[in-house]
Amino acid sequence: MTLARLLATLLLPVLAVAAAPAPAQTMINLGSIVDAVKGVAKSQEVAAMSVEEEVALGREIAARTLSAYPLIRDEKLQRYLNSVGLWIALQSEKPDLPWRFAGVQSDQINAFAVPGGTVLITAGMLKLLGNEAELACVVGHEIGHIVRRHHLDLLRKEMLVQSGSRLVADNLRSDAKGQLGQLAIGEGAQIFTRSLDRGAERDADADGVVLAARAGYDPAACLLFMQRMAGLKQEAGTLESLYKTHPQAKDRAVDVGKAVDDLDGVPAGTGARPLLGYTK
Repeated sequence: MTLARLLATLLLPVLAVAAAPAPAQTMINLGSIVDAVKGVAKSQEVAAMSVEEEVALGREIAARTLSAYPLIRDEKLQRYLNSVGLWIALQSEKPDLPWRFAGVQSDQINAFAVPGGTVLITAGMLKLLGNEAELACVVGHEIGHIVRRHHLDLLRKEMLVQSGSRLVADNLRSDAKGQLGQLAIGEGAQIFTRSLDRGAERDADADGVVLAARAGYDPAACLLFMQRMAGLKQEAGTLESLYKTHPQAKDRAVDVGKAVDDLDGVPAGTGARPLLGYTK
């Protein structure tokens, strides 16, 4: 839908209301509605983003992320992560993306999926891993997010929330209602900017199991790793960023266990669990 058609579709009902006698306490701000429509159009552009545009956006995001999380200065480690990561990515539905994998300096236990094919793994996460099969599960999870474009969908939703926020602010004259509307939208925006929904994380966890198995690793390693994560003290500072963006590990362990059980032809306990190719 073009911006002109979108404007027409959304503005016609508003103009009809404006033509009718309006209550004294109501005043419609057409300028704010036009701005909101532009926001909706931008969100649609995100949904229709080409692979090339996604890769370009990802490079920008990765550059900003690396300013906060610098690369680990270990060339052997970085080569190893790219070797393992690329092999797993080749098992995915988008093997032709320009995949890049890197370890970054942070004691936080986490990993980041950047649109367009970049996966960043923190030093804290690398220290926690017990073998290469567990690394495959973590990398496969992030690859799943990228293949499914979960973060692009998150960006689209955030744009819609921001557009709606402008409408509420400009068109609700009652202070009480305006504050309530902005509070609800503000809380929603915080959720969107901080975490994916449970369904997206469940899908990515299942993808991690499937991709690890396709790559020849023991899929049971995914469940064992998640169970070990669940056993860590949640108040530990190194888990703070993880639990801001992911469900509890004990809940994810249930999802991962189901994904392992659902595998066809790859029983848990089969496949490789090679030693890690780096020193912790």
